[in-house]
Amino acid sequence: MKRRLLTATLLTNVADGMHTLALGKFLFDRTGAVSSFAFVLGFDYLIGVLSQIYAGPIIDRLNPKLVASAAGINRALIMVMLAALALHPGYEATIAVVALSALLKVGSHFYKTAAFALVPGVVAKEEQVRYSSLAMLLLQLGQLLGVGAVGVLLARLSYSVVFLIDAGLFLATSLILWRLEVSGDPARRAALVSVSQVIKDWKELAQGMRRTPSLFVHVAISTGDLAVMACLNLILVPLVNSRFGGDAVWLSGLDGAFAAGAVITFLLARKGGSPRHLVGFQLLQVLFLTVITVARSRAATTASFLGLGAAIGFTNALLTSKLYQRMPPAQKGRISSFRFLLVSIVTVIGIGGTTKMLSWSAPWGVGFVAGMATLFCLVTLAVGRQAFSEEMS
Repeated sequence: MKRRLLTATLLTNVADGMHTLALGKFLFDRTGAVSSFAFVLGFDYLIGVLSQIYAGPIIDRLNPKLVASAAGINRALIMVMLAALALHPGYEATIAVVALSALLKVGSHFYKTAAFALVPGVVAKEEQVRYSSLAMLLLQLGQLLGVGAVGVLLARLSYSVVFLIDAGLFLATSLILWRLEVSGDPARRAALVSVSQVIKDWKELAQGMRRTPSLFVHVAISTGDLAVMACLNLILVPLVNSRFGGDAVWLSGLDGAFAAGAVITFLLARKGGSPRHLVGFQLLQVLFLTVITVARSRAATTASFLGLGAAIGFTNALLTSKLYQRMPPAQKGRISSFRFLLVSIVTVIGIGGTTKMLSWSAPWGVGFVAGMATLFCLVTLAVGRQAFSEEMS
């Protein structure tokens, strides 16, 4: 069962990497302006917030497997419609593509939340640290494969065929998840959720977190790694331009070094972890980011990206595996949604600050990201170690 879930993780990330780049190129070819696709990306966080508000209660009222499978089918159908629209050159068809791209994001947010909530019912407690590290590796590997495949496919095939391949990957993901056997997660209440029910469900979660504030701290700390990774993607091009003369080979080299660090995480991950290990890996993140900020050597920068990938992989594996164990079955969906909501907020703040610093210089941008990592490390030292080790009552 764990292998099926990991296979679904790989396939969905390949599909995500493919459609993100293919849609961007398609809209640019149609309009000649990056702004058309930037509009869709710019509303991603807003769509995410609106989706997560409903995703959590719906997942808790049904079950994660059903919602994840339905989200996969939804995305497959949208990709089929995009393939049909790609055959029509008219302005109306292009507007429809932009609208469907936004709907695709809704399915993506429902899928991510449901897949996260699905793990405790599929992966044994003693295997969750290793599972988390491998899932993170497959996330990066899948996106790299998807982005790489698009260029090759579009050189030989039409946009419609590429979109249909993407639809097939989403459908395969849905079928794999549908065949999963999930323990302790039967269908519960009806899926139709009114606004008043949504408010009631979120109040129930808030009351639970007030009784167990360590759970809130745990979820908040777990957003740090994802926010740092998002900001790293933002600084990569300016860093290569300033340090390595804009050599595109180094874009792949540094990105590959970070992914190789995730491989190290998987190879060395063990069945458990402690708060002491968590703080140690967070300190390593700060150290490697500091080296990237000041180093002029290509070897030192590449080695630091390798170490940073490993350190982020370890902290993510420890935090998420513990969070899997703490989530009550009746609230898994809402806790997953709350986590992704916090990730969106922290990432928006981080990207805003990083962008401002990058307007001064690439080292200032990297320094801002190092400051973010330092802040999360200090929070962990102050209140997070107890939250990390405490079991939910």
